[in-house]
Amino acid sequence: MSAKFIGVWTPGLMQLPSETREQIEQAFNAMSEEKDDWFYKISISGKDYFVADNGEFGYTAMLPEGY
Repeated sequence: MSAKFIGVWTPGLMQLPSETREQIEQAFNAMSEEKDDWFYKISISGKDYFVADNGEFGYTAMLPEGY
């Protein structure tokens, strides 16, 4: 299991269905185990999402326009 975690979800992502957030979290967990980085771009069903180290409480998941 990855030591990294999504600690913050931006308001735009909180409006999405929980299934989408679960897919983002699963993709982030898999990617962070493969590559140690501060920023991840995740694509689900043709739409991009960003997950970036927030320096305080894990990572922040956001829509591209929130970056």
